[in-house]
Amino acid sequence: MYKNIIAIEISTELDSVAIQYNQNIFTRYKFNKNKNHKYILILIKNIIKKNNINIKNINYIVINKGPGSIISKNISLNIAQTLCLKYKNIKIIKINTFDIIKENINYLKHKYKKYYIIIYNSIKEIYILYIKKNKFLYKKKLNSDEIKKKKIKTKKQIITNKIQSKKKIKKLIKNKKKIKIIYPKAKYMINYINKKLIFKLKKIY
Repeated sequence: MYKNIIAIEISTELDSVAIQYNQNIFTRYKFNKNKNHKYILILIKNIIKKNNINIKNINYIVINKGPGSIISKNISLNIAQTLCLKYKNIKIIKINTFDIIKENINYLKHKYKKYYIIIYNSIKEIYILYIKKNKFLYKKKLNSDEIKKKKIKTKKQIITNKIQSKKKIKKLIKNKKKIKIIYPKAKYMINYINKKLIFKLKKIY
């Protein structure tokens, strides 16, 4: 049985909100160059108002726990906690950026059998994840000194989550044509959670 879910994603320059309500998914996106995320509450209110959603019937609110901007994570968490305090039936679910991007890739049926997801968490920190046949095989976290020394030599597709990360990754690899941005959108957070809730693969909250 499908649950009513709000998903918020503001870890990149693309702010997104998705609400699953009575088995329908409604979405809003806003490209936010300043990364101040001031429109996120407006996006939520617009979906609720336009689609006659009763927030009292929401079961879960899903947010991104990273890797990504600490400020963005705190804003998402504050919104989620505020809703939970006001509406006691809402529970918070946190999922990571890698799972969201991977779900996006699977949903859009990109033909990537082997690929890397590379995310800059900060100037001093970078996460590298290798995926083969839809399975996480390799994960490494590098510090600033390791990043300077790292030279990535690969013919495989490299996925990252935002424009800033793409610019930084270009300095690390030879084949710059292989870098692609796939934003971790809220819609795919809901798709991921639905699979977990329906098939009960593991406890997620």
